[in-house]
Amino acid sequence: MNLNLLAYFLFFPAMLALAVGVAQTCHRHGRPWMLGLFEDNDVLVDAVNNILLVGCYLVNLGYIALVMADWEDVITTEQLLGTLGQHMGTIILVLAGLHYQNITVLLTWSHFKHRHKPKNQLP
Repeated sequence: MNLNLLAYFLFFPAMLALAVGVAQTCHRHGRPWMLGLFEDNDVLVDAVNNILLVGCYLVNLGYIALVMADWEDVITTEQLLGTLGQHMGTIILVLAGLHYQNITVLLTWSHFKHRHKPKNQLP
């Protein structure tokens, strides 16, 4: 018995819910944090935050499409659970890595920006 169709029906909604949930949470809670980094520049913060949101969706949808296009045959229940765990675990780790990479880039940018800013001198 081929369980691929069942695997697709379990994988796709779970990954979609995960992608939307993580992206929306980062988008909502990242804005106040980024406002501090970008000195309350609302326009820049919203632009960067929206670009990161779209990027998160694209990475997720791209991964889901690649996995579903090259899905191996799933015959047993054990194989079904192992395949789902492997594919879902991989995208979770990749997204966590991308998230921390984005934070590192933003913090580094902020550090260099503040480092090269002239300090106010008292008379």
